[in-house]
Amino acid sequence: MKVVIVDDERHVREAVRLLVDWETLGIREIHEAANGEEAAALIERVRPGIVVTDMMMPVRGGLDLLAWLQANNPEIQKIVISGHDDFHLVRGTMQHGGQDYLLKPIDPEQLTGALARAVARWNEQDRSRKHELARNMEINQLRPVMRDRMFSDLLGGDPYGNAQTVLLNESGAPHPSSCLVAVLDVDSASPEVADRYARHRDLLYFTLTNIADEVLRRGERGIACRNLRAESEILLFVWADPRAARPEATLEETLSAINDGCFLTLKCRFDFGIGTVQPFPQGAAISYQSARAALHERNLLAERTYHYRPEAAGARPSFAPPRLDAYEEGLRLAVLGGSDRQIGEAVGRWMAEVRRMPRISGEQLQRWRNDFGEMLRRWRETKGTRADVPGDGRARSGEADEDPAPTGVFPMDAHGRLDLDRLEAMLRDFLTAYARSRSAAGQQAQSAIPAVVRYIEQHYNKELTLQDIASRFYLSREYISRRFKQETGENLIDFLGRIRIDKAKLLLENPHFKISQVAEMVGYQDEKYFSKVFKKLTGLSPNQYRKS
Repeated sequence: MKVVIVDDERHVREAVRLLVDWETLGIREIHEAANGEEAAALIERVRPGIVVTDMMMPVRGGLDLLAWLQANNPEIQKIVISGHDDFHLVRGTMQHGGQDYLLKPIDPEQLTGALARAVARWNEQDRSRKHELARNMEINQLRPVMRDRMFSDLLGGDPYGNAQTVLLNESGAPHPSSCLVAVLDVDSASPEVADRYARHRDLLYFTLTNIADEVLRRGERGIACRNLRAESEILLFVWADPRAARPEATLEETLSAINDGCFLTLKCRFDFGIGTVQPFPQGAAISYQSARAALHERNLLAERTYHYRPEAAGARPSFAPPRLDAYEEGLRLAVLGGSDRQIGEAVGRWMAEVRRMPRISGEQLQRWRNDFGEMLRRWRETKGTRADVPGDGRARSGEADEDPAPTGVFPMDAHGRLDLDRLEAMLRDFLTAYARSRSAAGQQAQSAIPAVVRYIEQHYNKELTLQDIASRFYLSREYISRRFKQETGENLIDFLGRIRIDKAKLLLENPHFKISQVAEMVGYQDEKYFSKVFKKLTGLSPNQYRKS
């Protein structure tokens, strides 16, 4: 800690230096000034914790110095040493935050006591400042999540109406009466971008949201956020401008500007689904559904256009896509046999039917992906498929996807069309690796518990069960429950609850959030159950905690 002594008499400054055991008080630096003007410049430079000042000095007196300190550095502790027992000076000292007013000649015990109290106050305030800084930093980290949550809630009807509250609280934000929702499809990234961000998906979401938000906020055209209700989507709320002569052209220019920003930053462009103009906020969910349908229904065998609107009813040809379950037995036997050739032939038979389709939509691909995941789950549950064997090293380390089927972007060619040759190779390689991982029966699994802990800390606000986590890491519920308790000393569910309640405490400090909102933001869909868990862990109900 540092101290500045201010007095126009040198011998008084020297006396203050000699009368105090500074080291015992934890004070390491002592600086001197001869008047208030000199002291102000010195204080700006050395940033002391305590100022000890005389009152009657030339150039700038003690009262002026105290007033300046209170206005510019109120956290600095102030002690006055004066030869004048004057009520006006004492009152001025108190008004400007002075803590002690000592009379000359200086009493060493009084001075030491005043300094000790000043040091204690400084340390206590410093602890409070550091706590407040840490709290504000965590709130700032959560703020984007809160904003994403509120706008994502619009897609379910926004039961709390908080999206409008966010706009009203943002300085200069417009108050739109209508909007359309556009959806940026993160899975439409190029293979190079998908590979680069395979282990850093959150960074990719952050980058895309910032690019889109910067373009939309330019000219107050809208707002961008991550969709917390669906993976791989960035939401664009574009305010409808009744003054625009050609609103469609204006929208196309906006989306093109966002894609230009994506290409400049990531060397990649993305697909957008465009919804219909609807009243804001009550019609946002309708607009979103039409935008999402436009993305999912686009023909991936046609050349890419980047901007997609919903097709008119009856515009799409009718045909029956091949069913994966018709080929499941051949694929299962090939995997059990473990032969690369057999697996390649089984995948080839399936892909031969896929190649006959005149049209493949993203929605159809997602259905096949889901069917593929269900097929793998059936294999693990069937006797003879070694379902009790932990997955490969990637799964044990926590890097596997929640769905055991291949995930991520679908392969596209240079023209943005679905590359069926690469899709076939991707499925063949996946099943070959799957067969090899399942052949490792008896191999001891490395501990996945550190990865489980990280996963819970990052996904506490989602619905998580022991079965969900066990499935993600390809381990049995019994195994993961036992190992988690052994390695952490805490039950997995208790650990999850503690993380959620710690986050809830922070959110409860914001009076604008209802208890039900806080509950949902930390992963509880039932407010009563949240309150029960909160009181069990803290001894207080959420309302009591907020009031305390």
